[in-house]
Amino acid sequence: MNNYLINEKTVAICKDNNKIKIINVDNTIVFNINIKKLLNNNCLIYGSNLEGRRKYAQNILNIKYKIPIIISEEKKIILLQIYGLRDEDCLFIVGNKILNYKIKDNLLNIKCVNNIIFNVKISKYSFEKILINYLKLFNQLNYQNSANLL
Repeated sequence: MNNYLINEKTVAICKDNNKIKIINVDNTIVFNINIKKLLNNNCLIYGSNLEGRRKYAQNILNIKYKIPIIISEEKKIILLQIYGLRDEDCLFIVGNKILNYKIKDNLLNIKCVNNIIFNVKISKYSFEKILINYLKLFNQLNYQNSANLL
């Protein structure tokens, strides 16, 4: 399997050695593809490319690092970049799948739908900055969509 369409069931995407693990609400899929290529392919399917999506979000949020990636505006699928593409522990979580988070054993425990939990080495403060940027972008998309209806 070389193609995967990020969709409403997708919870997270992460590296697993030299493979990619797609964690869905009901299953996990592991396959060989470069994570950047997977993200770019999905952005193209939904109408842009990865670089264009990054620049768009960067312009709205005025940030340079850990930029949320809009996969689908219509479906409100936005990935939070916990660890970047170049990181060994690359991890992207779909923002609207996060239920809560707390510090536990010096790790941030992020609980998502269907009791899917990620224990990540990131400060609560850093995670909250990522979350705030996601919310700003999500609200901007909602605003634009509602303005287009008028």
